[in-house]
Amino acid sequence: MKKIISLIVCICIAATAFFCGCFDLGGKSGRDGRDGLDGQDVSIYEIYEAAKTVPGNENLTLDEFLKKYLSYSQSELSDLVNKQKVINRSLMSSCSILSRFSYNSSSTRNKVYMGSGVFLWVDKAVGDAYVVTNCHVVYDDSSREVFCDDVRLYLYGQDVKGINFTYDGYGNIANDDSYAIHARVMAASVTYDIALLQVKGSEVIKNNEIIAASFCAAEDVHVGEFVYAVGNASGEGVSAAEGIISKDSEYISLNLSDVSSTSSKSYRVMRTSAAINHGNSGGGLFNASGELVAIVNSKDDESDVDNMGYALPASNVKRLLKLMYDNYAVNGRFTEGISRPMLNVETTIIDSYAKYDNDTGLAEIYETVQVSSVNGMPAIKNLKVGDEIRALKITDSNGTVKESIKVTRRHHIGDVMLSARGGDTLTVTVKRGNEEVDVNILFNSDYNLHYD
Repeated sequence: MKKIISLIVCICIAATAFFCGCFDLGGKSGRDGRDGLDGQDVSIYEIYEAAKTVPGNENLTLDEFLKKYLSYSQSELSDLVNKQKVINRSLMSSCSILSRFSYNSSSTRNKVYMGSGVFLWVDKAVGDAYVVTNCHVVYDDSSREVFCDDVRLYLYGQDVKGINFTYDGYGNIANDDSYAIHARVMAASVTYDIALLQVKGSEVIKNNEIIAASFCAAEDVHVGEFVYAVGNASGEGVSAAEGIISKDSEYISLNLSDVSSTSSKSYRVMRTSAAINHGNSGGGLFNASGELVAIVNSKDDESDVDNMGYALPASNVKRLLKLMYDNYAVNGRFTEGISRPMLNVETTIIDSYAKYDNDTGLAEIYETVQVSSVNGMPAIKNLKVGDEIRALKITDSNGTVKESIKVTRRHHIGDVMLSARGGDTLTVTVKRGNEEVDVNILFNSDYNLHYD
C-alpha cells in the first residue's frame, strides 16, 4: 500500500469492521505475529469497499478512493491498471496440470501429482496446442510408465477441485469430461527439467479462449526487474504472485528421481522473491510486459528461508524447446532427453566484475571465460587451453546466422550451443595470446552428438 489512509477514515473503517463484522483483518488465531497470522495482508478492494460505508462515500469510485486517500497520481493509476491487465492476460496463457501415475505396488496403485503449464502455441480451430512445463511434473521413475501417459490440463476458471474435477486418495480423477484437456508428453529432459506437451483435437480448446505466451527476447534479465509467477499454487487453481528478480543467474542442485538418492543434477536458475509454492512447478515467470522470462521449477523449503523461489531462464528454455521439437521431427516419437553437437571443452571464469551503466541504470556482471581443458573433437583441433572465449556465432548450411552473441557470462556458451545442429558452422572468437582470432568449426550432420 502506497500511503497510510487518513486517521478519520481508518477509525471509521475499523469501527465498521468491529461492529458490523463485514471487514475481516485476519489474525484470528495469531499471537504477537509469531505465526504470521496477525500480519496478513488486506486487499485494497476490501479497504475500498469498507471506505464506501463511511457516510458521504457511498458513490466513491475506486479511482477517487486511490487519489483521495492514497494520493495516487493519474499516471500511477494507469500503471496499476496496466499491470492488472498484463497479469490477467497471463492467466489466460496458463493452466493447472494433473499427472496420474500408476504403480505395481499392491498398496499404491495410482497417484496424482499437481503442477502448472504455459501455452506457447494454440490452434483454436482444430483444438491443437503446445504447452511447456517442468519435466518433474510428468516424470516419476518409480512409476510403471516413468513419463506420465495420463496428463490433464485445466484452464483458468476451470481448475477448481470439487467443481471442475475430483480425485480421491486412490489416484482416480473423475467428473472432468467438460474441462480436462488431455495432453501427451512429446519430449522431456531430466537434465534440464523441461517437458514439451502436445494437445491434439481438444474440444475444450475449441470452445474456450486461450492466449499463447511469448518468450522475452532479451538474453539476460537484471536484478530488481518486476516479475510475477502464475501457476497452480498449492493445487488451488491458477493464481498470480508478484515479486522481483533477486539474482539473475545461479546454480542449484535437485534430485528428480524417486528411485535413487544420488541422482542430483545441477540446474541454472534465476532467483525470485515472487511467492512460489508446491504446484507452481512448470508455471510461468513473467515480466511487466507479460513476456515469459523463466519457467518456475523449485523453491527453498528451509524453515528459516523466505522468498527464495527458482526458475529456469527463458534464454535457455526457448532454445531447449526448439531442440526438443527438432529432435521429435527427426524421430517421430517421444524422446527422452536431447541430442546436440558438443564442443568438448571445459571452461573457467578467471575474472569477474560488475559495472553500473548510467544510461540504463543497470548493474551488469562481466566474466572473463577461459578454456581450461580440451576433451575431444571438434575442440581438440581448434581450441587451446588458455583461449579466452569472446564471442560465438552459429551459421547454418545456407549461410543464415542463427545465433550471434558476445560472451560476457560463462552460461552464454551452454545456452547458445543448444541452437547448434548438424551441418552448422560455429565461429568461436577467442583471445589467444595478444591477438583475437576467429575459429570456424563445422559440425557434420552426424558428428559428435551428445545426449542429455
